[in-house]
Amino acid sequence: MPTTQTQERCCTVYRGHGHADRLAVELDPAERDAPYHAPVADRASLRSIMPPDLLCVRPDLAISAAVNLMIEQRVGCLPVVDERRHPIGIITKFDLVEQFDAAMRLASGGCPLPSDLTARTAEDVMMPIALTLDEHATIAHAAAMMVSEGTHHILVISREGALVGIVSAKDIVRWVTEHEVLSARRDASCGPPAWHPLAD
Repeated sequence: MPTTQTQERCCTVYRGHGHADRLAVELDPAERDAPYHAPVADRASLRSIMPPDLLCVRPDLAISAAVNLMIEQRVGCLPVVDERRHPIGIITKFDLVEQFDAAMRLASGGCPLPSDLTARTAEDVMMPIALTLDEHATIAHAAAMMVSEGTHHILVISREGALVGIVSAKDIVRWVTEHEVLSARRDASCGPPAWHPLAD
């Protein structure tokens, strides 16, 4: 029987010039009497694959600090949240590459680079749309949204709308790989598959 998840989660919110506030993230209590099913994507909750630590930023975080944060923490995106930790946007590596490309085009055209480029904030470069799912949504929901919206990250929110996690395409691929391996081992222990007339 599976055990109730007791793993503590935390959220680090960066603001201004890189000052950080570390907060505890509360999830809804797991349903203790829920029947157990084999872990498949349309029944497994996003909570089962969310990384335990969450990084997010406030709109006033300097771009230079955001870039350093993504490099140091090796993350592909940074959710932007308001004072209630509600997501209001997201910064991805692609957003930063676009900013860099724009600056390089200005330079190649003989225009000077903007003197305030490093002083700009997260709000200036974020995509002001946050694709979110409820924390009780399934891995299948997240995968379907990634495909339909052409994104690699889904923000996970609580019932009150506060950010509690983030799921990436890599998290889903890792989950699928681990469960495919378990499934293959389980099938192997049951002997070779039965012959099927369409298999040849």
